[in-house]
Amino acid sequence: MPHPDSPILVVDDAKFSSAIIAKVLRAGGFTNVRFTNNPLQALRSLEKRQALVVIADWLMPTMDGMELTRRVKALDEEQDRYTHVMLLTAKDDPEATEQGFAAGADDLLSKANLRNQLLQRVLAAEKQALRHNELLRSNRILRKKMRELQTADLVDPVTGLGNEKFTQERISALLRYTEARGGASCVLLVGIHNLDVIEQQYESTVIDELTSGISAKIRNLVRPLDVVTHPEKNVFAVVMHQDTIGNCTSQSFKRIFDSLYMHSFKTSEGYIPVVVGVTIAAADASTGFPSPRIFYSFAKQGLSESYSTGVISVQAFDPDRLGALTNGTVPEPS
Repeated sequence: MPHPDSPILVVDDAKFSSAIIAKVLRAGGFTNVRFTNNPLQALRSLEKRQALVVIADWLMPTMDGMELTRRVKALDEEQDRYTHVMLLTAKDDPEATEQGFAAGADDLLSKANLRNQLLQRVLAAEKQALRHNELLRSNRILRKKMRELQTADLVDPVTGLGNEKFTQERISALLRYTEARGGASCVLLVGIHNLDVIEQQYESTVIDELTSGISAKIRNLVRPLDVVTHPEKNVFAVVMHQDTIGNCTSQSFKRIFDSLYMHSFKTSEGYIPVVVGVTIAAADASTGFPSPRIFYSFAKQGLSESYSTGVISVQAFDPDRLGALTNGTVPEPS
């Protein structure tokens, strides 16, 4: 059975065949049928309102059916939809059939068979068009879900902050920006030194509360344009741009360290004290710009020293001393 509201567009400059088509489609139960004798008008109509089936005459004065077919299919591709195009022809030879299909037509029907075959061919075309468009809709939904999953793949579900993959992407973007615009790239890491011990004492829901509390605290301590991420379960990162490498000092971030060091965070199990380490790595034109992963690893080496000394570890990038860190202020570029 047809769907009465399935939209059909008839493009035919011959009144006699148009009258036959109208009569056959009405008798078959189709009510949403529009007619035009102008192919350009047909294209304008399709831009505004889709038709599942287009029935077009092969020979028309302003544009033949093959060119109309090509334009309809191009419009379909642009709007991510499918239109079944049926060409009506007086030709009945293999060469004409090959030309029609090469232009993108889905079906060719001899005008001599309009009364006997049109309805069955339109019913088949409607079924195919409905199915094809349903598949296209399903594909759009699938692509949207894939984009959402890709976005979710960048986010830590507990804190809502970017995860390790996101951190690498932000560091990469920061390094490119600094190399092009000047200034310094700075990565500050906050490590939770006693997280393993805390995990042995509390359930995962409490650990999630603690982690969320720490992330909220760090976000409140940084500038609005600084990017806070959660690349590892016991590490938070702050990815930021500074005007000069001289701004990447322990004094510049003392407030962050003092606000977190030996601080207790409230959870449903009471206040839990955390032991943090803070390390800063900086790079500019004078130090050279490493890869994002090397820059992160370079920054992370300072955490162990910060844990043992109880002060901020600060280091300018130096490929020759990935294992030899210094405390204090990053030296000014020479």
